[in-house]
Amino acid sequence: MPKSEDPYSFASWCKESLINFTKMNAEKQVFVGFVLAILIATLIRVIEMTGGIPSLFEHLLYFPLMLTGLLLGPRIGALAGLMCGILLSPFSFSDSLISSNEIAGGWVLRLLAYTLIATIAGIIARVVRELNGAEQSAKFKYQGTDLPNIYALLEQLKTIGHSKEGAPDDLIDIFNFRLQNMEKIQQQVGTEKANELVKQMAIQLKKLLGDQVHVGQTSKNELVGVSADAEKNTKELQNKIETFLEQPIVVDGVSYQMDSAAGVLRVKKDQLKEDHQKVFDEAQSHAFNAFQKKQQFSFLEQSDDAIEQIEEVTFSRQFSEAMKNNDIQLYYQPRLNTNTGYFSVLEMSAKWVHPKRGNMNLDEFKPMIEEASLTQQFTSWMIQRTFKDLQIWHKQKVTVRVSINITINDIVDPIVLNVLAHELQETKFPARNINIEVSERALMSLSDKSKRYLERLRSVGCNVIAAHFGEGRSTIQSLFVLPVDAVKLSEELVQKATSHSDKKRELASMVKMARARGLTTIATGINDRAKLLLLKQIGCEELQGSILSKSLKKADIPWARIR
Repeated sequence: MPKSEDPYSFASWCKESLINFTKMNAEKQVFVGFVLAILIATLIRVIEMTGGIPSLFEHLLYFPLMLTGLLLGPRIGALAGLMCGILLSPFSFSDSLISSNEIAGGWVLRLLAYTLIATIAGIIARVVRELNGAEQSAKFKYQGTDLPNIYALLEQLKTIGHSKEGAPDDLIDIFNFRLQNMEKIQQQVGTEKANELVKQMAIQLKKLLGDQVHVGQTSKNELVGVSADAEKNTKELQNKIETFLEQPIVVDGVSYQMDSAAGVLRVKKDQLKEDHQKVFDEAQSHAFNAFQKKQQFSFLEQSDDAIEQIEEVTFSRQFSEAMKNNDIQLYYQPRLNTNTGYFSVLEMSAKWVHPKRGNMNLDEFKPMIEEASLTQQFTSWMIQRTFKDLQIWHKQKVTVRVSINITINDIVDPIVLNVLAHELQETKFPARNINIEVSERALMSLSDKSKRYLERLRSVGCNVIAAHFGEGRSTIQSLFVLPVDAVKLSEELVQKATSHSDKKRELASMVKMARARGLTTIATGINDRAKLLLLKQIGCEELQGSILSKSLKKADIPWARIR
């Protein structure tokens, strides 16, 4: 744990002073710029009048001017540079000083240099601040829709809880909307159109619930709203939301019927101040319980009894028990090698035999584990179970390559990579037979530590696959500088290529470029003969989809067709 910063240290004082200075209004900053310019010019003139300084040290004047530009921006920096140039001009010196003073001679060039150096420093500082601001903003937006994400919503709850406006007993509503058929709609219209649909739904929710409501997206299938102005009439609130859920969402003139359910948790403002994270988790848990009971709308006003009830039946506990009791099972989907005509890789996935909802595949319960912050635990569990299966197959003299997706939530977690490395070390399984699937979005936001770990796993033989390529905004060229060995094309790219000749040429060009750089090309979502023939034609090396084989239980794997 890092040591807390000493509030009385000189470094802390400098940092606090700098932050306070940059928050000053424009008039104060201009005044400080004038004063700084006068002080610099006065100091130089005093030095010159008392004997001068070596020409080498004249250029030290650029450093305070650069500092002025960095702190105050290009306009104030330029003003300070201009003032220094004028104050050190021949008009500021006597005739005798002009003739012997090197600074006075050529003063026009120095005037330009002083002005430019401070201006350029200010421009650089502004660009850096804007980039930093954009990065900070991106951390609080859900990728794809740019709606506030879970971190932004938690920050909003924290702000409401600590706000001095209103009374501690003021009521706060937390809305949870689950979009149950979002996966199906996305498959029909594509990711981009599905994102537009979610954004439009968020806009209509704000209109319905009022401008004071903050609406964000916590997963692909869920919208969350936070209202600091709770509606007193709960029956009226229920009617309003149920009417909204029954109405279709219109995007580009096309109506989409959303199969949605809503849960509302009402709490007191003071409870947010005590622990806003816990309240948010309880709202998620309440919504999930209502979702399990197939209720279109569920309202709960938080009380001590309700809290105990929610805490007794949390999703986290239920999910952990499901893993322990083998209610969650691994499935394997074979991947065809077009060069040999045999299946060459088994891609691992999971299904949950839910006591009420029946069989759920990973895409169906993935949003739930994301919301409960269980992705690290679940991914680690899947890796460990996969290696147990590999050990069993090894004893049966079966050699197979497996592919493991480690980025359920589009984040490369170093702890998950450590788990994988530990299993490799313990089982002595050949690393060359392990494919690590990393989503394109996760690759584009790799931390230094995660990138270093991936490179180490590659160095011992593991293959890294850039999965879901085409869902993000990166290009095939951008993958060449990343630690990857293969690129897995998204279903959306493949679908477009079968219906548009331009997209077909683009896809063929991608495959050719990837292969020229030594990357294996993989296509997924092959569910009809047209896609199969197209991808064979353009030279895609590995294919996966329902027309070739669905996800299978371990007992149903066709070992005779695997090479």
